[in-house]
Amino acid sequence: MFDHKSLQLLTQMVNYPKLSIPELRLQLNLSPRQFEYTLNKLNDGLIELDLPKIEVIEMGFKIDERVKKHWKNEELSLGRKQLVFQENERLYLIYLYTYIRREPISIVHYQSLLQVSRNTALADVKKLRALCQGEGVKLDYNRTDGFKLEGEERHKRRFASVCIGTLSQLPMGRPGIKQVMDSWKYEDASTTIKQQLTDMAHEYQVVFVGNRLDQLIYELLFLQFRYGRNALFLPVKQTELIQQQPLFLMGKKLSAYLFNEVHEMEIVYLTIQLLSATQGVPHIYPSEELSYVSDEIIREVERLTLVPFKEKPILQSILYKHLVPAYFRIMCEVPLSNPLIDTIKAEHDALFKLVKQALKPLSDFTGEWISDEEVGYFTILFGGHVRRLEPEPKVYRATIVCPNGISSSMMLRTQLCQLFPGVHFTESHSVAELKQISPDSYDMIFSTIYLESSKPVYLTRPLLTVLEEDYLQQAVAADFDLPVPSAVPIDELMATIRKHATIKSEKALYTDLTNHLRQMRSIERSHSPMLSELLTVDKIRFTDAPLDWKEAIQLAAKPLEEQNYITPDYTQAMINRVLEIGAFIHVGKGIAIPHARPEQGVQKLGMSLLRVKKPVLLLDQPEHAIDMFICLAAIDNKLHLKALTELTSFLVNDDSLNRLKEATTADEIIAMMQKKGDDKK
Repeated sequence: MFDHKSLQLLTQMVNYPKLSIPELRLQLNLSPRQFEYTLNKLNDGLIELDLPKIEVIEMGFKIDERVKKHWKNEELSLGRKQLVFQENERLYLIYLYTYIRREPISIVHYQSLLQVSRNTALADVKKLRALCQGEGVKLDYNRTDGFKLEGEERHKRRFASVCIGTLSQLPMGRPGIKQVMDSWKYEDASTTIKQQLTDMAHEYQVVFVGNRLDQLIYELLFLQFRYGRNALFLPVKQTELIQQQPLFLMGKKLSAYLFNEVHEMEIVYLTIQLLSATQGVPHIYPSEELSYVSDEIIREVERLTLVPFKEKPILQSILYKHLVPAYFRIMCEVPLSNPLIDTIKAEHDALFKLVKQALKPLSDFTGEWISDEEVGYFTILFGGHVRRLEPEPKVYRATIVCPNGISSSMMLRTQLCQLFPGVHFTESHSVAELKQISPDSYDMIFSTIYLESSKPVYLTRPLLTVLEEDYLQQAVAADFDLPVPSAVPIDELMATIRKHATIKSEKALYTDLTNHLRQMRSIERSHSPMLSELLTVDKIRFTDAPLDWKEAIQLAAKPLEEQNYITPDYTQAMINRVLEIGAFIHVGKGIAIPHARPEQGVQKLGMSLLRVKKPVLLLDQPEHAIDMFICLAAIDNKLHLKALTELTSFLVNDDSLNRLKEATTADEIIAMMQKKGDDKK
C-alpha cells in the first residue's frame, strides 16, 4: 500500500537516482527510522505490483529500470486499496467526486472513495466546507439529494480547476483523480482529448505550455462529465473580451468536439482555458497596448534592480509570450498553481519583491490584483536575466528539455550555465523537438521530465535549491570527469559530526555547510551584504556648492573612485547612460541612483551618497530636481539586491526619508541605516 511519503520517495528516487540516502532523507525530512519505514512501505507496494524492490547499497540505492518505466508509463496503475491519501489530497478529491456525481452522495460514499473512517470523512467534509466558502461555493446536504455543490457554475468550475491543478503537483494526485473517475465509472478519455488538442494546436499554430496542458486535459475531461447540469454565466466584460480573440474559433471547434454541440457561453469558457494555457505569440493576441506594458515592466525591473539588461529585444519577445496567457488568466480569474512559489519566496525573496513591484504596469492595465503564483513565474523569467553573468565556455555540449514554458526553460538554462561553466548549452527543446535532433549534437541532457536517451539524462526542476544544485554538480562531475565542486564530501562531513555531536536539525546543518562550502569557491554565491555594510561613513558627503548634474554624479562617485571600488571609466559610464536613456536614475522624491554595468569599471561592490543643499536638475529638467545621489557599484546582477531592497523600503517611507534628508552628518545617516537594519532582523 502506498501513501504520500512513499510515493514522494519513489518520485525522488526515479528523478534523482544518484542521490545518497542521507540526501534523500534531508529532501523529504525523514529521520533514519522514518526513512526505513517509508522504504519498506514502498517496497511492499512494488511487490504487490510484481515489481522488483529498491535495494539500499551502503549510502546509495539501486532502482530497477522496470520500476522507472512502470512509473513513467503507468504511474503504477494503483488500485483503491493501494492508496492512503493525506488530508489536503482528500479534501480536493471529495470536491471533484461531488463535482461530477451521478447519484445522491452520503458520507458512506466518501468513506468508500478514500478508505477512511466515518469520523475522518465527517471531519474532512467540515474542512472542505470552510475551504469552499472562500471560493464562492457551498457544499450542501439534505436527506433527499445528499451532498451537492451550490453556487454559480463558474465558481464551481474555478475551484475544480484549483483542485485539479493542486492534485497534479502531488505524488498521489493523479492516481487520486483516476480513482474519482473510476468510482463513478466514467471513461478516461484523456488520451483522445490530448490528441485532439495537439491536432488543433497544429491547425491554429499555437503551442501549449507543457504543465498547463496536462492540467487542461483533466479540466476538459471533468467538464465533459459535468456538462449540462447547470447553466453557465460569465461576466459581460470577460465575454466581450474573449469573443474578439482569434482563438475563439478554436474554442468553438473544441466545444463541438467535447459536447457535440456549440453553445456560445461554453465557447467563451473554453477559449479562456485555451488562452490561459498557450504561449503568447502575436497572432494569438496582437496588442500594441500589451506590448507597451511589456516594455514598461522591463523598464521597471531594470530601474528597481539597477540591472541594465543585455539582449533586450530577446527578453521583450520572451516576456510577451509569457504575458499574453498571464493577461487572460488575470482578466478571466483563471487560477494558477505554482509548485515553486515557496522556494522562490524562500531563496529569491529580494528579487520576488522587486518583480512584484515592477508588475504595477500590468496591474494598472488589467485593473486586477496579481497573485503571488503569477508573480513567481515572472520572477523566474527575470531571474534568468538577472543571474546571467558569465560567458559560456564550450567544452561539453548539453541540451535542455523543459515542457513547463519559456520562462522556466530560461531560468533553468541560466542556472545550469552558472553551475557548469565548462559546458556549452544549446537552446531548450520540447520532447517532440528533441526527437528531431541528432544525439551527436549534444553530450548530455538536462530535463524536467523523465526521458529515455542514449546520452546521460539529468532530471532537475526549473528552479534549483542550493542543495539540488550541489547534487547535480556532483552527478555531472562524476560522469564527465569535470572538476569536483566540493573538495569535502558533505555526506562524510555530516557523518563525522553526527558521530560526535547531537544535531538539532540535519537539514539546516546540511544547508549551512553546503552554503559555506559554496561561498568559499564562488564569488557569485558569496555574502550578500546589508545596506549598513555598503554605505559607510567614509562614503557619505554633503555639499552646498551649486553643481550641474554631471558634476553631482562625479562628486557622488568620488569616494568610490578614491577607495578603488570603481575606475573613472565607471563614473563616465553612469553619465553616458543618462545621456543615452534619459533621467531613468531618478527614482522619485528627489532621489537619484546613478549606476552602469559592472564590466564598465566596477572593481568591488560599493555604494556612496551625496547630499546636495541646492537641488540639481538632472538633464537640466525641472521635473527631475535631485537633492540626494546614491551611487551604486555592483560587481554582478545579484549581490546588491538585498541592500537595494533595504534602501528602497527606507526611501518609500516619507518619515524616514524626511529624516534622512534632514541629517547633517554622515554619522546620523549611518545610525538611521543601522536602526533600519536592526528593525528588519
